[in-house]
Amino acid sequence: MPWTTPRPSSLALAREVVFPAAAAVVITLSSDMRMPLGLPGHRGLVWLTLLVAVALTARRPQTVLAVGAVSTTATVLLQSGPGPWAGVRYLGAAAFFYLLTTSPAVRSRRWLVALAAAPIHLVALAVPIATGIMGGHHAAVVGIGDKALFHLGFGLVAGILGWAIAAAIDWAAPDIRGAVGRS
Repeated sequence: MPWTTPRPSSLALAREVVFPAAAAVVITLSSDMRMPLGLPGHRGLVWLTLLVAVALTARRPQTVLAVGAVSTTATVLLQSGPGPWAGVRYLGAAAFFYLLTTSPAVRSRRWLVALAAAPIHLVALAVPIATGIMGGHHAAVVGIGDKALFHLGFGLVAGILGWAIAAAIDWAAPDIRGAVGRS
């Protein structure tokens, strides 16, 4: 019989290991890609979407923290991205998702994670502002309102996309423990 039903252990492996590892690789590789939209925060569509999807599909909240740490480390080691510390945004966002998903109330209302992606995306502004101010370029905060609004908008879109990816993963590889209250 060519079509076999996948075993629960292979589905769990795909959810808990393969998808988070693939997310870390895609985040790392996308950090060096140039997407000339010319809008602040547009790169977050890739990395933030994947972090949201990992946060929503992994059974253990630590998984999203591991993805952020691996992505940050790989980006720094490969010297990719827009600056030497640009990869810190992945770990910062993952830490917020970790804190968020440890709450049972949030785990049962997954849409809150998608909404929280908008303000979490503001971590991407922390490094450029900090390095600008530390370097004596106080003009780094000029126009920050517009940049913050774009980051919030792209963060919300990334949250919705991550939620959609998580729903597709839940449909294709359901959590065998039967998660209660997932929506």
